[in-house]
Amino acid sequence: MNASHSRVSLRTDNSPPSSYRWVILALAWLATFVTFIDRLAWANVAPSASATFGLPVAALGCFVTSFYIGYVAANAVTGFLTDRIGARLSLPLALFPLGALTFSFGYANSVTYGVVIQCLMGLAAGVDYAGAVKLVAGWFDVRHRARAVGIILTSMSAGVVVANTSIPRALRFAQWSMIYHALGISTALVAVLCALMLRNAPAGKAVLQKRTTAKEVLALFRNKNLWLTTIAGFGACWGSIGFVFWANVLMQKGLGLSSVESGTVSTVFGAVSLIGAPMVGMLSDWIGGPRKWLTAFVLLAMGCGLSVFGHLKSLQALEIAAALLGVMTFGWGALIASIITEIVGVRLAASAIGVSNAAFQVGSVLVPLAVGMVFQSTHSFNLAFMTLAIGPIVGGVAVLAVREGLAANLIEEAPNRERSGVMAPTK
Repeated sequence: MNASHSRVSLRTDNSPPSSYRWVILALAWLATFVTFIDRLAWANVAPSASATFGLPVAALGCFVTSFYIGYVAANAVTGFLTDRIGARLSLPLALFPLGALTFSFGYANSVTYGVVIQCLMGLAAGVDYAGAVKLVAGWFDVRHRARAVGIILTSMSAGVVVANTSIPRALRFAQWSMIYHALGISTALVAVLCALMLRNAPAGKAVLQKRTTAKEVLALFRNKNLWLTTIAGFGACWGSIGFVFWANVLMQKGLGLSSVESGTVSTVFGAVSLIGAPMVGMLSDWIGGPRKWLTAFVLLAMGCGLSVFGHLKSLQALEIAAALLGVMTFGWGALIASIITEIVGVRLAASAIGVSNAAFQVGSVLVPLAVGMVFQSTHSFNLAFMTLAIGPIVGGVAVLAVREGLAANLIEEAPNRERSGVMAPTK
């Protein structure tokens, strides 16, 4: 059976999807939402907490670095654990300690204590994305998967909005330690919900519940297509995280805009990004495979957009460009996650997503340093954004070399093979 016949058969499967998948999607969204707020909280409370640690605010960035060390390490390892025990167990088992650690950070009164707790928080938080994608991959078929992942990604944009609006207001009435106590309790409550309500994939997808083997896991590291997709994601993360981190500063230092004006541009970017990811995911599901063509278009458009942004001067033009970048900058996440899932199969999705996301986060660590060095040495707004543009352009070229194929995953994607005309594999 060739791939094209398989894909047609897959799309003609008219078996009704389980309505419980929306509960699964909501829980996966909520899990990533609370872990993202736990991660972002420090940026808002650092000025208030500086007196507790006896350090200037700038020096308190060591807590952010400590968190990401744990986060990258967790992504590289816990994806394999998620595939081994299932996301139904791995998500609650990660959220419970994350809640306890977040609550405990409220008692931090020394740098050593704070650094250790933040690193452990990163280790616990690193399970969320791979686990969420694993759940969605099991409950949503190929025709609806990218839009579902796109919806999950809106939790990050929503986390940015909620953290940056609610925490500063809460600090007017409460100490920073109480913020962490409240976040820890909230995270633990979400863990309880996940423990009670998460379910494995539907019975027709029992194959997804088989344990992964060491041989299958080792095969991931020899998968050329997975590494090409990882390069694409690294480049995309380079451009997107770099823009989020540097846009305000560069517009103020490079163009002389006020904090209000640059904040307006960033607000436009953030608001559009809330709908960008699910919109791109929905478009991908509507077009169908291969997904690499739309992914390459999004990444190359993002690279060109960043390059053009560096040439703009007027506030209105910057706002229009920021809106267009908002669509592209987080839309790639749904596409990359879907491609990875369809390359390796749903059973190994968490392992592959975990390893790839760890590589993406290395880009998140390196790009602020690279752009900072370029701007410091050249004082050029244009060259700084050209540096950001390199990542997604390289990523767009890399993803074009990926060979996608859904035929290998039909046993996972079309449980009612007899109805759809797909023959069950013989031993």
